[in-house]
Amino acid sequence: MPLFFRKRKPSEEARKRLEYQMCLAKEAGADDILDISKCELSEIPFGAFATCKVLQKKVLIVHTNHLTSLLPKSCSLLSLVTIKVLDLHENQLTALPDDMGQLTVLQVLNVERNQLTHLPRSIGNLLQ
Repeated sequence: MPLFFRKRKPSEEARKRLEYQMCLAKEAGADDILDISKCELSEIPFGAFATCKVLQKKVLIVHTNHLTSLLPKSCSLLSLVTIKVLDLHENQLTALPDDMGQLTVLQVLNVERNQLTHLPRSIGNLLQ
C-alpha cells in the first residue's frame, strides 16, 4: 500500500466544464443555480463558495464528483446561507459539517450514494 496518495487530476473535459459553469453562474441574468456536477472534483473550489455568497445562489449542485468533504480549507458554511437546494449525491462524503444547522433556508439536501455513517446533530435545526 502506498504511503502517499496523489490527488486525482480532473480530465481536460471536466476542467473545461467547471470553468464554463463558473462563468455561466456569474453572467448577468444568470439563474440562481450553480451546477458543478460531473467535474471530477475532490473538493469544492473556494470560488464556488464565493460565487454562492456574492450572487446569493439558491441551488448548489455538486453531484457525481469525488468529494470527501463538503468544506474546502478556509471556507465557511455561512457562504451557503442562501442555498435552498444542496445536491451532493454520488460522492465519497463520510461526514457532513457539524454546523449544517446554519443553513436555515435549506429545503432539500440530497446526500444519497455517499459513505455517510451518521448525520450531525445540528441537522435537526433545519426547519424548512
